[in-house]
Amino acid sequence: MLRHVFFAGFSLTLSAALTYYVNSSFLESIVGETRVGLVYALGAVLAILLILLIPRLGRRYGLLRPTRWFALIFFSGTATLALNQTKMVQLLAFTITHAAIICLALLLDIYLETLSSDKHTGRIRGGYLTVVNTAVLISPYISSLTLSHTNALYDYRIIYSLSFLVTIPLLYQVFWLLTDRSLPPDVFNFRQKLRDKNLQKILALDFLLNLFYFFMVIYLPLHLIHTIGFTWENIGLIFTIMLLPFVLIEYLLGWLADRKFGEKEILTIGLIITAVFTLPIAFITTRSIAIWALILFGTRVGASAIESMKETYLFKKVTAADIGIISLSRLMIPSAYLVGSLVSVVFFLFFPISYLFLLIGVLFIFSLYFSLTLEDTK
Repeated sequence: MLRHVFFAGFSLTLSAALTYYVNSSFLESIVGETRVGLVYALGAVLAILLILLIPRLGRRYGLLRPTRWFALIFFSGTATLALNQTKMVQLLAFTITHAAIICLALLLDIYLETLSSDKHTGRIRGGYLTVVNTAVLISPYISSLTLSHTNALYDYRIIYSLSFLVTIPLLYQVFWLLTDRSLPPDVFNFRQKLRDKNLQKILALDFLLNLFYFFMVIYLPLHLIHTIGFTWENIGLIFTIMLLPFVLIEYLLGWLADRKFGEKEILTIGLIITAVFTLPIAFITTRSIAIWALILFGTRVGASAIESMKETYLFKKVTAADIGIISLSRLMIPSAYLVGSLVSVVFFLFFPISYLFLLIGVLFIFSLYFSLTLEDTK
């Protein structure tokens, strides 16, 4: 069952990640650069509403049926993006697909929690993150090869067609290999557990990390293309190097959190590294692929440390019975996208896109408060 969940997570992530760094350019071709954030905001609102329903669906129907429902929605959305050329239909399909990805990821997280013990949480979470981030690693190169010659809409349709094809093994896993898991009763009061200051700090760091991902996924490609002058072929190489830390170190960090250290120290180091390497992005104008690859690699070393430790800490504090808390943690994804969308719309009225990365770096410096005051699990 654990292997099936891992492979389902890989298929979901690969299908989604193939479009991660081209979505902003695709949407820009339809609604213009300044409205890209608003489309993501609509998807975030829909995702928030659906995530709020998942605890009730899980209690009533078990995990398997909601997982199948969202898998079918995701399958239909990617098919529409691949085959339909009507702009309004594409925008609607993008919004629905974006929300379905987040909900499916949440359901797979709950599956993992039903199969985990606190003693092995770091390794299981680190292993799962390594598997899904392998999909993230290989996707930019595939996408960039497709878009290396022209940015025509036809090329985007090829990307979405590839994404659609990858949903087929996902459906196979969900409909033929995964078995149902019932959720234990919620023995803890949701509000009482949420009063835990340490959980609040982890959720705050979760929100910040997803805000970082939002700005990087949407606005970094636009910055590299329009401000720096890179081609999609250049970006594919840079992003492949950039994403290596997620594959190389997350399992090791999970093992260290289980065996050697707690999560606090690694979280703090990750926040510092992310801030140090994100701040210079606002000022670098060189077209050197090596320099950009090095800087962005550094940001992901820090981000991978934050990601693996906040996941390990959270799932050591909760069980599958705490589906409300787990759902709340996954609400940080669409919440960050919603806030990021609104902030970016206002931000660009006064500042150029490059200064957005200065803002992110400063936020990470201030967020050290959360990690330094965190009560370690060791």
